[in-house]
Amino acid sequence: MEADSSFDEIYERLFPLIFRYVSIRIPKPDVEDVTAEIIVKVWRGLKDMEKETALKSWALTIATHQIADYYRTHKRTPVMALDEIPNPLPQECDQSETWATLLSVGEALTKLSPQQVNVIQLRLIEGFSAGEVAEILGTTHQAVDSLLYRAKKGFRKIYQGSPDRGGVG
Repeated sequence: MEADSSFDEIYERLFPLIFRYVSIRIPKPDVEDVTAEIIVKVWRGLKDMEKETALKSWALTIATHQIADYYRTHKRTPVMALDEIPNPLPQECDQSETWATLLSVGEALTKLSPQQVNVIQLRLIEGFSAGEVAEILGTTHQAVDSLLYRAKKGFRKIYQGSPDRGGVG
């Protein structure tokens, strides 16, 4: 990566990714500040970057550490509040089913561990490879695969409900 890249270039390139990553983990009022801090740290560290292809995974590694720092200083449990789930896009048809789905998905995610939410977002939403996720989270490829399996299984169980509540277990 070229160390002479402008801050604006880095910001435009990384903001959507970092913002999505942070918004699931940090309370809404602090998301923009934490995202900006991460982007500044990435920009300042560009001179140490060797491969441009690693920029996104390196930035998410910084984001993971920044989020941990945030919770060390704020002493809060990382949970996405249900009122922070974005409203469904307006359409002509009734959106109550879409809204109910978003609420139940959001509620299910809050019951997973932070590591499980990380691996779901990075692998399934952002599309990073297991190797890239392992690098971001500081673990092994096998650990990522195992964590993703357990996260999917846990999410499915929570989302579908337990058999005693009438859901499919």
